[in-house]
Amino acid sequence: MNSKELACKLLDKKNMVSGYRTCAGCPIAIICKTVIAASDKPVVVASATSCAEVTTTVYPQTAWNIPWIHSLFANSAATISGVESAYKAQKKKGKIKKDINFLVISGDGGSYDIGLASLSGAWERGHNFVYLCYDNEGYMNCLSKDSLIYTETGLKKITEIDVGEKVYAFDQKTNKLILKRCSGIFDNGVKKVYEIETLHHNIKATGNHPFLVVNKVPKGKPNRLIWKTLEELKKGDRVITLKKLEGKKAFTFKKITLSKKGDYKVNCINKVKIPKKSTSDLMLFLGLYVGDGWARKKGEIGFALPEGAVGRDKCIAACKKVFGLKTITTDKFYIYMNSINITRFIDSLGFEHGAKNKIIPSWIYTIPDDQKEAFIEGLLLSDGYVYKKKKDSCRYLSASKELILRLRLLLQTLNYRVGKVTVQRKEKGTFVVYRPLLKDAEYYSICFSKKYPWNIAKYPTQYKYQNFLIGNENFDTEIIKNIKEIGKEQTYDLRVDGEHNFIADGIVVHNTGNQRSSATPKGAVTTTTPAGKASYGKIEFPKDLAKIAAAHNIPYVAQVNSHNQIDMFEKAKKAFDVNGPAVLVSFAACPTNMKAPSSQTIKISKLATETCFWPLYEVINGKVIINYKPEKKLPIEEFLKTQTKFKDVLKPENKAVLKSIQDEVDRRYRELLSLESIGKEKE
Repeated sequence: MNSKELACKLLDKKNMVSGYRTCAGCPIAIICKTVIAASDKPVVVASATSCAEVTTTVYPQTAWNIPWIHSLFANSAATISGVESAYKAQKKKGKIKKDINFLVISGDGGSYDIGLASLSGAWERGHNFVYLCYDNEGYMNCLSKDSLIYTETGLKKITEIDVGEKVYAFDQKTNKLILKRCSGIFDNGVKKVYEIETLHHNIKATGNHPFLVVNKVPKGKPNRLIWKTLEELKKGDRVITLKKLEGKKAFTFKKITLSKKGDYKVNCINKVKIPKKSTSDLMLFLGLYVGDGWARKKGEIGFALPEGAVGRDKCIAACKKVFGLKTITTDKFYIYMNSINITRFIDSLGFEHGAKNKIIPSWIYTIPDDQKEAFIEGLLLSDGYVYKKKKDSCRYLSASKELILRLRLLLQTLNYRVGKVTVQRKEKGTFVVYRPLLKDAEYYSICFSKKYPWNIAKYPTQYKYQNFLIGNENFDTEIIKNIKEIGKEQTYDLRVDGEHNFIADGIVVHNTGNQRSSATPKGAVTTTTPAGKASYGKIEFPKDLAKIAAAHNIPYVAQVNSHNQIDMFEKAKKAFDVNGPAVLVSFAACPTNMKAPSSQTIKISKLATETCFWPLYEVINGKVIINYKPEKKLPIEEFLKTQTKFKDVLKPENKAVLKSIQDEVDRRYRELLSLESIGKEKE
């Protein structure tokens, strides 16, 4: 078979259709399509929880055009064993006439680690199925695309951060707030996410994402912080949260083009002054604008502030003081100002337009605390209120959920106590701001109040034991109230230098990215095997799954690679044709895990074989056949240097470690050559 014939075969089969959401450069689709196309019979697939599962079955859609079953990490082999046994029984009774092939698709967790026990049992029992493992050398953990990250230039979505940008992190030695450089952002596809809820914070992440938590110790001993994955967390655990993030200086606005008399269609103009930097008066005005204001391109700025409202007089006073505008029109319900230049200025600030679309732009998180307080005062004067009995307790409402979520995080930078985001629905016809709603509407709200400092001196030991960060200027600990599954969402990875952590949605989280598995190579840096003064990365060599499978004396085992589809197709055909268990272990160069450009997937895959890190061979009834022997075997360094995760092991001081990796690769390849030679001698 040549490449053209294989391409036609893949197009003709259509077992896996377009629309799946794997990351750019991910080889999983290539591997799955090629293997399934090799079967001349209908195929039933069981898929373990993995990248292949979450990216191809985003509810309510599926990319599978064949029978497909989702299994957990631990039992995909057991699941297909049961299906295959039921099929045999039904066929024996004559209820099923056609021949069917059975396939398991799984990643590292379902093969090398958690699922190895049930897999070994299925092999030992001799069930007739093909097991396909795509080895991407680790577990990929990540955050929801909606995660908001605290950066040097303000609050940003994880999708808006650039490589090289500085983000806030937690110094684990001093427990202080520091800035660290972001060295990588990765689109990690659609995955199952969970939500952690504390009294004042919420965050969404995958089950294997690590969080910094307080390790409970006996009274009298110093507290210790440890990393736990979301799956390991439980109600009552204390996570580290941001308490205060003080702005350093007033924000300097970008220069905008102003209109003047004599410009196109400008016959007269209200003379105003445009602020160059943020001030408390301006922030009060902008808070009122976000809550009850609008700005139209024709130069009208309006506020829905009726007569008698406290905010009306303050809005007019702030406008005159900040912009020097002399002419302001009012009626019973509204305030009107006319200035094309004020409109342009407001448009440049990033608040967006429309009640449902308004947000708090990132720069507001960088201004001094008194200016933040003025902005919040403006919000409360518009769509909020202060409880009479408790004057420091407030509530704010908005039609924009995004605005409420960002306000919650802004309040937390000021050490406010903030409640849950709640939803309020109003039916069509309900009077809002003196007029009936034209359709049903939703409003979001939060309650908040100022925190008062604890009198730590009164009971220092007790308070410190309950919360050892109680006197910390920037951080606090909060108890997890609830953890729940949300569903599948687009997720992203973010890598931070140095401390390997950052603050997302007000909670300290570890670098997103990859965790070690038994398939992770020696020397690889992961979130659970970080590099530092005492370590260069993972210290163990990876398991050899193909040899483990072959040791079960099953009919067929093969190692394949996505850069050589023809070899993969031919071996898959052999696997489906044997009577009994068959195994295909494929190298899957994951851009997120490798920390390499997505365009380099095939190049890196080929280097894995050319260096003999991933040799192509098969074991047919115990006989080893090497399918490809490089004419000039490349040193392992050529493969490692293409991936950032190996950068520490390639440092001069780790020369001995690099040699040990080369020696192990050579030893394993010599062993294969020896086994092949023994097989030939027996012929």
